[in-house]
Amino acid sequence: MDVEKKARLAANIADYWRPVGGQVPRRRFEEVTTVEFLRDYVAMSQPLIFTDLPSEQWPCLHRWTDEYLTTLSEHFVSVNVTPNGRADAVDEEGRFVKPLEERMSFQDFWKSLSSGGEVLYLSRQNDSLREEFAPLLGDIPSVVPLAAEAFNNDPEAINLWIGEDRSVSSCHKDPYENLYLVVRGTKLFTLLPPASAPFLHEEEVPAASYVRNDSGQLEVVLDNPEDFVPWIPFDVADVYGDGDGRYADYGRFGAALAVEVSVEAGELLYLPAMWYHRVAQRGVTIAVNYWHDMQFGHNYLHHQFLRDAFGMDRYDDVEE
Repeated sequence: MDVEKKARLAANIADYWRPVGGQVPRRRFEEVTTVEFLRDYVAMSQPLIFTDLPSEQWPCLHRWTDEYLTTLSEHFVSVNVTPNGRADAVDEEGRFVKPLEERMSFQDFWKSLSSGGEVLYLSRQNDSLREEFAPLLGDIPSVVPLAAEAFNNDPEAINLWIGEDRSVSSCHKDPYENLYLVVRGTKLFTLLPPASAPFLHEEEVPAASYVRNDSGQLEVVLDNPEDFVPWIPFDVADVYGDGDGRYADYGRFGAALAVEVSVEAGELLYLPAMWYHRVAQRGVTIAVNYWHDMQFGHNYLHHQFLRDAFGMDRYDDVEE
């Protein structure tokens, strides 16, 4: 597709899909009805930040102090470990590198979180809160009624995230409707609508993982030589305004398509399925997210059509 057609696509995204003024709207949680949420945000695939969550429904917002969390001290948890905070990302040698997952006591994790050494991130996903943190389940709703009514299903997974500002999630998308609650700290999201796919240069790269060598140091080892992962090979936050080189398309159009948003403690982000997102954080952060299965309707077909049109159809979007 030539530059003129790409410019037209970018202009249409900016005019009709990117949130107005590049700002994700904020609405008081109790003022949004299910009909409004479904009509104005879910059906339109538009992000929304809920504010002023009722504390009686979300005890975690006032309970999860350092002192309270020490009750988990001897509780063993799964922790992702990297040398630089870049997990599930393409490294300088063009490899998609997964973090090392280690089991440790919550006490050891909490003490080491901001030590300045290896970067620890409690980000296991796969329903981690319900599977590994049963003592905390009473501090959050088991389901957000408004979401269950709008999506017509219960959460497929509820995950707990605890990290610090060296951890950065590379730009990716998920086949889930996502409700992301920040309990402590600030999460910094870079968001792009699904139609931005042609500007993101997704490519297949060798799969690799961090492992510990005989000296106990982290190093990268390739997985099966036949394993490749479709991924965005650059940090979308680093190339704004870069009109030259390999990622010129993103540099040319990214600033017009991307939306930067800070989600503060006590706020709940609705991130529609298939939206691309890069996530950073400020200081020590604690967050909980609810994943609901998406409906594979017209939005998914539109996204797949764009991928097919740009020769990306060989990649499988849907996680099993």
